[in-house]
Formats: sequence, structure tokens, C-alpha cells
Amino acid sequence: MHTPRTAMVLTTAALFGLTACGTSAPADGIEATIMCEKFVKQRLKSPGSAEFSGADETTVTTISGSAPWKYKVAGHVDSQNSFGAKVRNTYDCTVVTDDGETWKIDTLNTSHN
Repeated sequence: MHTPRTAMVLTTAALFGLTACGTSAPADGIEATIMCEKFVKQRLKSPGSAEFSGADETTVTTISGSAPWKYKVAGHVDSQNSFGAKVRNTYDCTVVTDDGETWKIDTLNTSHN
């Protein structure tokens, strides 16, 4: 049996859940990193072999912290070239989103090390 206090807590939690689902959450650097990696992979000879730099070797800079959110991500990726040899490419990528769900690439620069 629910007490009035329990009912109030459950109602508040349900309303909060509906509110949270109904609005777009702000974008963050983790999402920006994932999107940049996706855009970099699309340009590789062997995207399945891609191994991206970890959090300690990847930098994320917030360019705009409100809509439209804009981030610059820089790191490296090791992947196979057309001969099957692993090569390292550095990249810097700038991505933008208005809603935290649809991302556009603003710039993408890569170079071989």
C-alpha cells in the first residue's frame, strides 16, 4: 500500500522523467568525439581496422557551449592502408549540432605521421 508521501515521490519522478524525455539534452564533448571518429572512419581505407587515441591523448575544446553547440576534437587514429600496413594519422575535427542529435562536420583535417 502506498502512502501519500510515496505517491507524491512517484508522481514527481514520473513527471521529471517525461520532462527529461521531451527536451533535447545539451550536446557534450563525448558525443562530439564519437561523431568526429565516425567522420574520420568514413575517410579511411580500412575503417574496420581503426584504433582511435584514448581520452588521455584526445583533446576536446568547446567552441560554443550553447545551441548551436560546437566542438573541436583532435587526436590520432591507427588504421591499415591499402597495403595492409598500420599507419597513424592525426586529425582535428570541428562538429556542430543544433539539437544534440543531428551533427554536421564543419572542418576535418588529417595528416600522416
